[in-house]
Amino acid sequence: MHKEELKKIILSKGCYDSEENLRIYNKFFKDWFNNHTYIYKKFKIKDSSRILDIGCGPGHNLIHFSPDSVGIDANKYLIDFGKSLGLNIINTNIEEDLPELHGKFDLVWCTDFLVHMVSPFRFLFKLRDYLDDQSYLVIQIPKLSIFGTHKSPEHFYAFNKETLTFLLKASGYKIISYSGYVRRMPNFLNKIYEPFFQKFGSNIWILAKKDKYSGIPDKTFLPSWF
Repeated sequence: MHKEELKKIILSKGCYDSEENLRIYNKFFKDWFNNHTYIYKKFKIKDSSRILDIGCGPGHNLIHFSPDSVGIDANKYLIDFGKSLGLNIINTNIEEDLPELHGKFDLVWCTDFLVHMVSPFRFLFKLRDYLDDQSYLVIQIPKLSIFGTHKSPEHFYAFNKETLTFLLKASGYKIISYSGYVRRMPNFLNKIYEPFFQKFGSNIWILAKKDKYSGIPDKTFLPSWF
Protein backbone atom coordinates (compact mmCIF):
# COMPACT_ATOMS: atom_id res chain seq x y z
CA MET A 1 0.00 0.00 0.00
CA HIS A 2 1.37 3.43 -0.98
CA LYS A 3 2.34 5.66 1.95
CA GLU A 4 -0.06 8.47 1.01
CA GLU A 5 -2.92 6.02 0.55
CA LEU A 6 -2.21 4.52 3.96
CA LYS A 7 -2.11 7.96 5.59
CA LYS A 8 -5.45 8.86 4.03
CA ILE A 9 -7.04 5.67 5.40
CA ILE A 10 -5.64 6.23 8.90
CA LEU A 11 -6.71 9.87 9.10
CA SER A 12 -10.18 9.33 7.62
CA LYS A 13 -11.14 6.08 9.34
CA GLY A 14 -9.36 6.38 12.69
CA CYS A 15 -11.84 6.52 15.58
CA TYR A 16 -10.23 9.43 17.43
CA ASP A 17 -10.01 13.14 16.63
CA SER A 18 -7.82 14.34 13.77
CA GLU A 19 -4.90 15.27 16.01
CA GLU A 20 -4.84 11.89 17.73
CA ASN A 21 -5.28 9.99 14.46
CA LEU A 22 -2.26 11.83 13.08
CA ARG A 23 -0.22 11.11 16.20
CA ILE A 24 -0.99 7.38 15.94
CA TYR A 25 -0.19 7.41 12.23
CA ASN A 26 3.19 9.09 12.83
CA LYS A 27 4.10 6.86 15.75
CA PHE A 28 3.01 3.47 14.41
CA PHE A 29 2.16 3.47 10.70
CA LYS A 30 4.23 6.10 8.92
CA ASP A 31 7.58 4.32 8.59
CA TRP A 32 6.63 0.75 9.48
CA PHE A 33 6.44 -0.76 6.00
CA ASN A 34 9.63 0.91 4.73
CA ASN A 35 11.46 -0.11 7.89
CA HIS A 36 10.50 -3.76 7.37
CA THR A 37 10.77 -4.33 3.60
CA TYR A 38 14.22 -5.87 4.15
CA ILE A 39 12.96 -8.55 6.52
CA TYR A 40 9.81 -9.19 4.43
CA LYS A 41 12.06 -9.90 1.42
CA LYS A 42 14.72 -11.86 3.29
CA PHE A 43 12.13 -14.17 4.86
CA LYS A 44 10.05 -14.21 1.63
CA ILE A 45 6.91 -12.99 3.38
CA LYS A 46 4.07 -12.30 0.95
CA ASP A 47 1.52 -9.55 1.49
CA SER A 48 -1.19 -12.06 0.52
CA SER A 49 -0.38 -14.13 3.61
CA ARG A 50 -2.99 -14.72 6.28
CA ILE A 51 -1.08 -13.78 9.40
CA LEU A 52 -1.63 -13.89 13.14
CA ASP A 53 0.02 -10.79 14.59
CA ILE A 54 0.78 -11.17 18.30
CA GLY A 55 0.96 -7.84 20.12
CA CYS A 56 -0.34 -6.06 17.03
CA GLY A 57 -1.10 -2.68 18.63
CA PRO A 58 -3.29 -0.57 16.30
CA GLY A 59 -2.50 -2.84 13.34
CA HIS A 60 0.49 -1.12 11.74
CA ASN A 61 1.85 -4.48 10.52
CA LEU A 62 -1.50 -6.26 10.20
CA ILE A 63 -2.88 -3.75 7.70
CA HIS A 64 -0.32 -4.80 5.06
CA PHE A 65 -1.50 -8.42 4.86
CA SER A 66 -4.57 -10.45 3.90
CA PRO A 67 -7.94 -9.10 5.13
CA ASP A 68 -8.42 -12.52 6.74
CA SER A 69 -5.50 -11.84 9.07
CA VAL A 70 -6.01 -11.59 12.82
CA GLY A 71 -4.30 -9.48 15.45
CA ILE A 72 -4.08 -10.01 19.20
CA ASP A 73 -3.42 -7.30 21.76
CA ALA A 74 -4.41 -6.30 25.29
CA ASN A 75 -4.39 -2.51 24.87
CA LYS A 76 -8.03 -1.56 24.32
CA TYR A 77 -7.23 2.00 23.20
CA LEU A 78 -5.05 0.76 20.33
CA ILE A 79 -7.40 -2.15 19.57
CA ASP A 80 -10.34 0.25 19.14
CA PHE A 81 -8.26 2.27 16.70
CA GLY A 82 -7.31 -0.80 14.68
CA LYS A 83 -10.90 -2.01 14.58
CA SER A 84 -12.03 1.37 13.25
CA LEU A 85 -9.75 0.68 10.27
CA GLY A 86 -11.61 -2.57 9.62
CA LEU A 87 -8.93 -4.84 11.10
CA ASN A 88 -9.79 -8.03 12.97
CA ILE A 89 -8.15 -7.59 16.37
CA ILE A 90 -8.94 -9.67 19.45
CA ASN A 91 -8.65 -8.14 22.91
CA THR A 92 -7.10 -10.77 25.14
CA ASN A 93 -4.18 -11.34 27.47
CA ILE A 94 -2.33 -14.30 25.99
CA GLU A 95 -0.48 -14.83 29.27
CA GLU A 96 -3.79 -16.31 30.43
CA ASP A 97 -4.42 -18.40 27.31
CA LEU A 98 -4.46 -18.23 23.54
CA PRO A 99 -7.88 -17.70 21.93
CA GLU A 100 -9.57 -20.36 19.83
CA LEU A 101 -9.25 -19.34 16.18
CA HIS A 102 -10.57 -21.01 13.04
CA GLY A 103 -8.18 -22.27 10.40
CA LYS A 104 -4.41 -22.22 10.21
CA PHE A 105 -2.27 -19.18 9.46
CA ASP A 106 0.41 -18.78 6.81
CA LEU A 107 2.50 -16.85 9.29
CA VAL A 108 2.57 -15.99 12.98
CA TRP A 109 4.31 -12.66 13.53
CA CYS A 110 5.68 -11.98 17.00
CA THR A 111 8.09 -9.06 17.35
CA ASP A 112 9.26 -7.13 20.42
CA PHE A 113 7.05 -9.37 22.50
CA LEU A 114 8.56 -12.61 23.76
CA VAL A 115 10.87 -10.95 26.31
CA HIS A 116 7.82 -9.44 28.04
CA MET A 117 6.22 -12.83 28.67
CA VAL A 118 6.23 -14.68 31.97
CA SER A 119 6.01 -18.09 30.26
CA PRO A 120 7.61 -17.99 26.79
CA PHE A 121 7.90 -21.79 26.47
CA ARG A 122 4.18 -22.26 27.14
CA PHE A 123 3.36 -19.52 24.64
CA LEU A 124 5.55 -20.95 21.87
CA PHE A 125 4.36 -24.50 22.47
CA LYS A 126 0.69 -23.48 22.22
CA LEU A 127 1.33 -21.35 19.11
CA ARG A 128 1.94 -24.59 17.23
CA ASP A 129 -1.85 -25.14 17.17
CA TYR A 130 -2.17 -22.23 14.72
CA LEU A 131 0.40 -23.61 12.28
CA ASP A 132 0.52 -26.41 9.75
CA ASP A 133 3.51 -27.86 7.88
CA GLN A 134 3.53 -24.95 5.41
CA SER A 135 3.27 -22.17 8.01
CA TYR A 136 6.02 -19.98 9.40
CA LEU A 137 6.80 -18.20 12.65
CA VAL A 138 8.70 -14.91 12.78
CA ILE A 139 10.22 -14.06 16.13
CA GLN A 140 12.20 -10.90 16.87
CA ILE A 141 13.63 -9.93 20.24
CA PRO A 142 15.99 -7.25 21.58
CA LYS A 143 19.18 -8.94 22.75
CA LEU A 144 21.21 -8.59 25.91
CA SER A 145 23.87 -6.02 25.04
CA ILE A 146 27.52 -7.02 24.54
CA PHE A 147 28.23 -5.15 27.78
CA GLY A 148 25.87 -7.44 29.70
CA THR A 149 23.28 -4.77 30.38
CA HIS A 150 19.55 -5.36 30.13
CA LYS A 151 17.37 -3.41 27.69
CA SER A 152 14.38 -2.70 29.91
CA PRO A 153 13.03 -3.43 33.40
CA GLU A 154 9.84 -4.60 31.61
CA HIS A 155 11.71 -7.60 30.17
CA PHE A 156 11.52 -10.89 32.05
CA TYR A 157 14.18 -12.56 29.90
CA ALA A 158 17.44 -11.63 28.18
CA PHE A 159 17.84 -13.82 25.10
CA ASN A 160 20.59 -14.02 22.54
CA LYS A 161 20.71 -15.96 19.27
CA GLU A 162 21.79 -19.21 20.91
CA THR A 163 19.35 -19.20 23.83
CA LEU A 164 16.39 -18.21 21.64
CA THR A 165 17.30 -20.97 19.20
CA PHE A 166 17.42 -23.46 22.07
CA LEU A 167 14.00 -22.34 23.33
CA LEU A 168 12.40 -22.57 19.87
CA LYS A 169 13.76 -26.08 19.27
CA ALA A 170 12.65 -27.17 22.74
CA SER A 171 9.17 -25.80 21.98
CA GLY A 172 8.86 -27.83 18.77
CA TYR A 173 10.26 -25.67 15.95
CA LYS A 174 13.02 -25.95 13.38
CA ILE A 175 15.01 -22.89 12.37
CA ILE A 176 14.84 -21.79 8.74
CA SER A 177 16.77 -18.52 8.76
CA TYR A 178 18.32 -15.83 10.96
CA SER A 179 18.76 -12.09 10.58
CA GLY A 180 20.36 -9.35 12.63
CA TYR A 181 18.38 -6.72 10.73
CA VAL A 182 18.42 -3.23 12.24
CA ARG A 183 15.19 -1.42 11.35
CA ARG A 184 16.49 2.13 10.99
CA MET A 185 19.69 1.28 9.16
CA PRO A 186 19.83 1.48 5.35
CA ASN A 187 19.17 -1.86 3.69
CA PHE A 188 22.52 -1.97 1.88
CA LEU A 189 24.35 -1.71 5.21
CA ASN A 190 22.17 -4.43 6.69
CA LYS A 191 23.09 -6.65 3.75
CA ILE A 192 26.81 -6.05 4.23
CA TYR A 193 26.96 -6.34 8.01
CA GLU A 194 24.27 -8.97 8.61
CA PRO A 195 26.66 -11.66 10.01
CA PHE A 196 28.16 -9.09 12.38
CA PHE A 197 24.73 -7.87 13.51
CA GLN A 198 23.60 -11.42 14.25
CA LYS A 199 26.44 -11.78 16.73
CA PHE A 200 26.90 -8.26 18.07
CA GLY A 201 23.76 -6.36 17.04
CA SER A 202 20.95 -5.09 19.23
CA ASN A 203 18.34 -7.64 18.16
CA ILE A 204 17.82 -10.99 16.44
CA TRP A 205 15.19 -12.18 13.96
CA ILE A 206 14.38 -15.86 13.48
CA LEU A 207 12.22 -17.53 10.85
CA ALA A 208 11.03 -20.96 12.02
CA LYS A 209 8.60 -23.73 11.11
CA LYS A 210 6.60 -26.15 13.20
CA ASP A 211 8.57 -29.35 13.74
CA LYS A 212 7.65 -32.78 15.04
CA TYR A 213 7.69 -32.42 18.80
CA SER A 214 10.35 -34.58 20.43
CA GLY A 215 8.73 -34.57 23.84
CA ILE A 216 9.92 -33.93 27.38
CA PRO A 217 12.01 -36.43 29.38
CA ASP A 218 9.93 -38.65 31.66
CA LYS A 219 11.59 -37.28 34.76
CA THR A 220 10.12 -33.80 34.12
CA PHE A 221 7.16 -32.85 36.31
CA LEU A 222 4.73 -31.38 33.81
CA PRO A 223 2.02 -28.79 34.47
CA SER A 224 -1.60 -29.67 33.87
CA TRP A 225 -1.86 -27.54 30.68
CA PHE A 226 0.87 -29.54 28.88
